[in-house]
Amino acid sequence: MVNSPQPRRGFQTPPEVTGYFADKGLRPAFSWADVWGEEHAYAFTVAKATELELLTAFKTSIGKALTDGQGFETWRKGMIDELHRLGWGGPRTVTDPTGAWSPADVDFTDARRLRTIFWSNVNAARSAGQWERAQRTKAALPYALYVRTASTDPRKEHLGWVGIILPIDDPWWRTHWPPNGWGCKCSIRMITGRERDRLLAAEPKPGGITYRDTPPDDGPPKVFVNRRSGEISEIPAGIDPGWQTNPGLSRARTLVTRLSERLAEAGEDDARAAIGELWQTPMPRIVSGLPASERIQLPVAVAPEAAKALDASSHLVSVSRDTLAEKLGRHRDRPTEMATFAEVQELIDAGTLVDRGQPNRRSVVTEREDGWWNTAIARSAAGFMRIVSVHRVRAEQALKWMRKEADGRP
Repeated sequence: MVNSPQPRRGFQTPPEVTGYFADKGLRPAFSWADVWGEEHAYAFTVAKATELELLTAFKTSIGKALTDGQGFETWRKGMIDELHRLGWGGPRTVTDPTGAWSPADVDFTDARRLRTIFWSNVNAARSAGQWERAQRTKAALPYALYVRTASTDPRKEHLGWVGIILPIDDPWWRTHWPPNGWGCKCSIRMITGRERDRLLAAEPKPGGITYRDTPPDDGPPKVFVNRRSGEISEIPAGIDPGWQTNPGLSRARTLVTRLSERLAEAGEDDARAAIGELWQTPMPRIVSGLPASERIQLPVAVAPEAAKALDASSHLVSVSRDTLAEKLGRHRDRPTEMATFAEVQELIDAGTLVDRGQPNRRSVVTEREDGWWNTAIARSAAGFMRIVSVHRVRAEQALKWMRKEADGRP
């Protein structure tokens, strides 16, 4: 029997966990419902923390707790000291900035309130980190197993999910990746295909776990009306409103979306730097491995000359999850394929823009030490530039395109 590894001195919290939390922006709010669903992936909030200084203190202290591996009691002691320093050492009345609701009394030093604030943020960050790691390792550990909660008072529906084994990209995990509610302590374990087969074939012991590869029918979803925004959502049975999203998947979507929006307005130098940093992270490979239903576009370069030629709405060039997945799937024995996309900016900068006579398309032809390359860019119906392909071409073909371009012939 293999013993469980003991904590090591100097153990570092996985960067996926701390990164998820650190990337969040501050969102002062009067109610927990002011920040809803996937917005939690990029917005840090604490109900009734409407002052920016107070909200900053909460985020800073929880971020430190995640980085240092602090438990609740250690964090609580330091947070109470900080609350007293800020003048929040006891009950105070908070006014709704929107004016929609009446003022409310709040005591941020209350142990129950602090426990909810701490564990909801810590568990969501750990969950997002686990999902991101699972995406990177799913070639070896492709299945997720729902593990029983450590709570002494578990929810009936959550117990009904124990033993479910599904592929990491199964749609069920979009809503049921724990935590699935306030105080939920359920978890996931990634397993191999061999372990999956063994567990599914095992005869359940009396009172033991029944392993299965189909989720139970929990009945129709609940209709929930957000009293703050009026938004109507369908929440799967057994999941608390607001917890019906997968933190890791939400982060992947929102991180790329927010970056693309910011880069579209940024100066060329700033955009280049941010894109270069993005392609040094695991995010491009994670995105390439997402299900085809995830329509994510990754920024890959800025191309002002191509934008002018194509009458594009932005100088930003992106590559879709589908294009990444197709290239990686076609050349799985070529580990440099992802690196090629990371070099698109270099290819565009050093290349020649040519018109090959295709509507709403241009090619950038580039000579490098390893040969000639064609970076094909298309303009979408909405006016955005997308990478269609990046591949080597024969020298004679590349030179032919360039001669035609010089002669003004498509």
